[in-house]
Amino acid sequence: MIKFTFLVVYMILILGLMVNEIQGKQGICHKILADTDCGLGSCTALCLQLWKGTGKCVATNDGSLICLCNFHCIIS
Repeated sequence: MIKFTFLVVYMILILGLMVNEIQGKQGICHKILADTDCGLGSCTALCLQLWKGTGKCVATNDGSLICLCNFHCIIS
């Protein structure tokens, strides 16, 4: 009976690991929203609406502002 219980627990753990691999791993993705104005929170609002993420305006090397959106995604 103990061997059978051990075998069942072992198989459940292995199947759980296989399902996790099939589904992919979650990570943080980044996307630049080029057509977004960086005034009055529009970057944050659009990022939240599109991907349920957080948006922030960042300065580029030439001094212009771009909207950088960070959100959770599945990495395959």
